[in-house]
Amino acid sequence: MRTFNAYFKKEILEAIRTNKYLILFVGTIFWALLDPLLLKLLPILLKSSLPVDMSSLLLDFTRDSAFQNFMGDFFEIGTLFFAFTLMGLLANEITFKKLVLPYTSGAGSAGMVLAKYFHYGVTLSIFIILSFLTNYFYVDKLFAGGILSIGIVIKSALLYMLYYCVLLAILLFLSSLFKRSLIAGIMIIIFGYTMSVFNQLPGIRPYLPNYLLYKAADIRNVFNNSLIPTTIISLGLIIIFIFLTIRRMKKIDIA
Repeated sequence: MRTFNAYFKKEILEAIRTNKYLILFVGTIFWALLDPLLLKLLPILLKSSLPVDMSSLLLDFTRDSAFQNFMGDFFEIGTLFFAFTLMGLLANEITFKKLVLPYTSGAGSAGMVLAKYFHYGVTLSIFIILSFLTNYFYVDKLFAGGILSIGIVIKSALLYMLYYCVLLAILLFLSSLFKRSLIAGIMIIIFGYTMSVFNQLPGIRPYLPNYLLYKAADIRNVFNNSLIPTTIISLGLIIIFIFLTIRRMKKIDIA
């Protein structure tokens, strides 16, 4: 427990010192502000440069489609910010020999890994819920129509929170495998983008974490029984990868 508390405090100070909170803010909440403004301004700018007979082809966004567009952009851009910001969580500890003093002082690898996971799991969850609520506020002001409500937004945010908690567990494990953190970052990006392809396969998608994103975008029916296997598998993946990371860190050569 002492290791967990010490590392949890250390991660907070480290995140402040290295501007990780600021970077994650830009990749989540700032984008939540920018996305609806771009959607509102883009048709206006394009109409002035398109022939009259083609301007009617421009999409007329409702509150629903604007929010769904934000979620798609959040996944594409947010995943990049997430990966490149957190890819060195364990790789940097190993590469720069930061484990020598804690390990020789009796610190446990389990406490360290869990502290890092819970700190950034909570951090990501806070940024996600705030960005979704921020986007809802602006979408509700700038667009009309649709069934979008704050309840739908919160449900979608919860699914995104679980999805990124799965990615975080996998990223921690990858970060423990490679001394070059960039490799872990690129691998988690490839994993996230590749898995989204399986959402096109109805028979497979409920058993993969990316189905959480698929259902988050289904704003007329966000929560239903099809999420039961997805949720169980996602929680199972978190437990498995945290366990594997702890085992890996116990075998690390700190010299």
